[in-house]
Amino acid sequence: MALPKTTTHEERAPIAATPTAAPERPVQVLATSMTIHELTIDRPAIIAYLFNIPADKQEIALVHALEVGIMELAARRERFRH
Repeated sequence: MALPKTTTHEERAPIAATPTAAPERPVQVLATSMTIHELTIDRPAIIAYLFNIPADKQEIALVHALEVGIMELAARRERFRH
């Protein structure tokens, strides 16, 4: 599943790209984007869900699942604050 190239290298580069910077991680969260590379997920429910989606739709399905999951987690945290 190849991600479309939508940003330039400079836009994705870490702010502090120095020799002492932390090594690159499988998930990089930057100010306006997130990059996932060489990440293995071995959760059966996630694999089963995406396996049944056509290959050309899996990337958008994963993004949608992340959006829904994040919204649900944020709503739960809000409910527990009160």
